[in-house]
Amino acid sequence: MMRNTLIVLLILFSASISAQVSYAYVERDSTLYLDVYQPATTPNGYTVLHMFGGGYYTGSRRHPWDSTYCRQLTEQGYTVVAIDYRLGMKDLKTSGFAGLEALENAMFMAAEDGAAAIAFLDQHNKELSIDMSKIILEGSSAGAITALLIDYGRCNELSYTSALPKDWKPAAVVAYSGAIYTKQGKLRWAQQPAPTLLFHGTVDGIVPYKSIVFGKRGMYGADALVKCMDKNGYPYAVYRFKDLGHEVCMAGPKTVEELNLFVRHYVAGQRCLWQDITIRDKDFPPTEKSRKTAKQLYKENQY
Repeated sequence: MMRNTLIVLLILFSASISAQVSYAYVERDSTLYLDVYQPATTPNGYTVLHMFGGGYYTGSRRHPWDSTYCRQLTEQGYTVVAIDYRLGMKDLKTSGFAGLEALENAMFMAAEDGAAAIAFLDQHNKELSIDMSKIILEGSSAGAITALLIDYGRCNELSYTSALPKDWKPAAVVAYSGAIYTKQGKLRWAQQPAPTLLFHGTVDGIVPYKSIVFGKRGMYGADALVKCMDKNGYPYAVYRFKDLGHEVCMAGPKTVEELNLFVRHYVAGQRCLWQDITIRDKDFPPTEKSRKTAKQLYKENQY
């Protein structure tokens, strides 16, 4: 009797843990992999394509924080696909314009790899039980930039997204401390972007909360993005964390409820909504690292 009870408990415990399977999805200088986490509970039909952060200098799809967050999303019914991408800033010692070009290349390389991962999912969607019309691009910091750039590149038919399936579009984009980088001048979407959910600290010194523009090049954070989206009537939700910096890139586990509400109303409900919320969170203390600039972190090799 005790043995049978133990077997039942083990079965129930196993059922509550999401399964994880790895796949090689593209060959670059080395092979890039992705992990597919199946829902730990009843599937809700949506797949979150998760992209880790780390300044294009460090990070991994299997960083403990990322793995834990991916499994947390499966508990909400999401299939989660966590990808690796090329780290274009790794081992580089550059500054000035050369440093800017290196960072630019790194951002576009990561977005190119993300597009290749989506193409892989499209080729294997039946065996992976993935609905390509219900993919949510999501990322933290550099991963958030990558998620935003994939949709921006899709809308403007930019070369780094050429691997995307024809006529494919994401169900939504979710960015924690992200921005859109462009070297074509002001922000312009030739097609309507996917509904976009943004989380950003108002004093972020690493990924700009507002914008940094130099000539035709520009980095546009949450504040600048929603101004442009609002002007064009594109649906968005933004959570502005007042007086917080780049630590907001780690807000994923604290904002699952907000993510679910966004999916329910903006994505599944297909409602054209605009939501702008300012948050003061005393339980989200700033860290010393989050108050530094990207330049300082690269110089100190803290990325």
